[in-house]
Amino acid sequence: MTATTQGTAEQTLADEVWRLMTAQGAMFALDAPIRQSLANLADYFASRDSGDQAQMAAAIEAALRGDSRFTREEANGQAIFVTSRQGTYVPRVEVDTHSFKQRLSEPERPLPIDDISVVVSTSRPAITTVEPVFISDYWQEQAGLAPLPAIRVDEPFSEPEPVVADELVVEPEPEPVVVEEAPAVVTPEPVVAEEAPAVVTPEPVVAEETPAVVTPEPVVAPPPAPVPAPVPVPAPVPAPRPAPPRAPLRDAVFTLPDGTPVDLRRPVAEILAEHGATMERILAEKIEQDALRRFATFGRKYYPEASVVSLGKNDLRKIRDYIIERNEPLLDTELIADLYYHNPRQPDYEGFRFSLNYRLHREKDFEFVGVEGSYLWSTKGLPAIGGKRVKAAEMGQLTGYLLDGFDDSLQDQSAEAIAQSGSATRLLTFFEWEYGVLPLDAALAALLPKPVLPEQKTAVLRFESPQHYSSYLTEVRYPTGNRGGWIQGLEEFFREHLVPGALITIARGNDPNAFTISYEEAPEASERLLTLDEKKNKLGFANLTFYAAVDADNLPSQSRFGRLKNLKSFPMGERRKAEMILEHVFETMGDQAGTREQPRYVISLDDLFVAFNVLRPGSRSLLRQLLANGDHFEADESTPGLYYYTPAPRDRDEDEDEGEDETIGGVQPARRRSGRYIDDDE
Repeated sequence: MTATTQGTAEQTLADEVWRLMTAQGAMFALDAPIRQSLANLADYFASRDSGDQAQMAAAIEAALRGDSRFTREEANGQAIFVTSRQGTYVPRVEVDTHSFKQRLSEPERPLPIDDISVVVSTSRPAITTVEPVFISDYWQEQAGLAPLPAIRVDEPFSEPEPVVADELVVEPEPEPVVVEEAPAVVTPEPVVAEEAPAVVTPEPVVAEETPAVVTPEPVVAPPPAPVPAPVPVPAPVPAPRPAPPRAPLRDAVFTLPDGTPVDLRRPVAEILAEHGATMERILAEKIEQDALRRFATFGRKYYPEASVVSLGKNDLRKIRDYIIERNEPLLDTELIADLYYHNPRQPDYEGFRFSLNYRLHREKDFEFVGVEGSYLWSTKGLPAIGGKRVKAAEMGQLTGYLLDGFDDSLQDQSAEAIAQSGSATRLLTFFEWEYGVLPLDAALAALLPKPVLPEQKTAVLRFESPQHYSSYLTEVRYPTGNRGGWIQGLEEFFREHLVPGALITIARGNDPNAFTISYEEAPEASERLLTLDEKKNKLGFANLTFYAAVDADNLPSQSRFGRLKNLKSFPMGERRKAEMILEHVFETMGDQAGTREQPRYVISLDDLFVAFNVLRPGSRSLLRQLLANGDHFEADESTPGLYYYTPAPRDRDEDEDEGEDETIGGVQPARRRSGRYIDDDE
């Protein structure tokens, strides 16, 4: 038991706090720090005991200050108490006093050397380039070659002090002094004075691992050999060493490839806000140009290629089977948690997550359908989202007008306002209601997330209906080439709760791939509205009851748009011909303003928009473009928004010949009007 304020209420409170914090860090190491703020502790105990938070904070601080198991810290103006499972937290001390690199270059018992060549060979390998040879400071000092001290750029240069060896200055002399057979280091064995002229003594001198000492006194040769008079050796004078050139200070202005200067002294947030996109593009280009491919890339993330975890065939098969078992695309975090039991608090979690996404992206059996912040993976064998009533190639052609500049979805609200508010409102047409699709116009593109990968074609989003507590998986098809984008998978929601002409609102949810779809509710109403009989492939009217607010001018009711049932349900491949569909709508929905021999049809732009969107999606700007460029269309100068269509004249003989060719068994099933079939009862 640690020293605490025993026998008091403070001791009891301190014990409770310690048990609470150790329970919080039950999975921590024994000596790992467990931190908790005083505000959180006071809030917990005050809510538990129904007391005042301020009084509880004062009581806790008084109790923990007197308990040796807790250490008080200050961070951002908050009091934080630290403890550990073993009691008082003691920070670890990891000081490496003798590293492996130091042991290699500075041995404890160095071998005697006569020259620096003993340590570093003077021979060079047979290579085209000469590599620099690093010589440890220790060996240079042993050989009498003092290394140059490091000079900092931000400090003025000063002459380095000489190196002292055994309290004697050793520096290179102005002229070399030849000493016959005088070793630089005396071996541990006894050395006879005759072989050591550096030390004057008549008896043998034993030097244990001590280098020869050079004294300024005269050298006396031992008898019996005649030796000339001793010559005093003066102390070496250090030669003046030239001052190294001062390194230039680094410039604080960085210049981008396009010549834009960037002041690196500015805050990082400001630099990224102004030049972040350009710097990201330059970084991606440099990594892409790396010939060694040292970095693996996935979206906007980079990771060392050598650290990427490998996944075997068994791992890939296990992931694919699990996705098929769940019957929908899954997040990478779900795969890691359910199949590999990795915890986000593990130090290698993010590395393993990157490796999983990187490896699955390289496999042809997997398809990335996620967005930034939510990485989803799909595989072969999952059911199609949104059905197969409209093929992807056909739908891409029908929405291609959005890429041709005929997108007027931002007339009422700008893209910046949509991105900032996080919601967009649009009108539901008959084609969208019938097939459960929404063209990916500029308004929806400003709201929905962008693709993560350059080659990504689809993304899976979850649309939730807060009014009916239901959710739907939808698929976003991004524009590619001359084909537009769209959203599919909302057919069930549209058919159960909405009708054509309803106003829907799409807003962002809590997750990057989650959105909400809602509508304005209204009292119950019943109308005979336009429907499509799929078995007969024919349009008709049926009684429908709905509870949504609608735009009466765009509601395809029988009372106002009774001729809509006469529209021909063309194959999807033919509906991409916008001018042909427009002519068919004029002939079916327009009022006759001419004669039988010279027909002429008139219709308003609003009615034309409703009927045109029964067969295919289109905008008002697209209709205006077709009407302005068509040879057989003209606007009414007296009435704005009213247009005429005059079919090309046809010869009677040609009509009779075509009628004979179309006769089946002597009976004509239908007659033609300007090259289009119509029913006899029209």
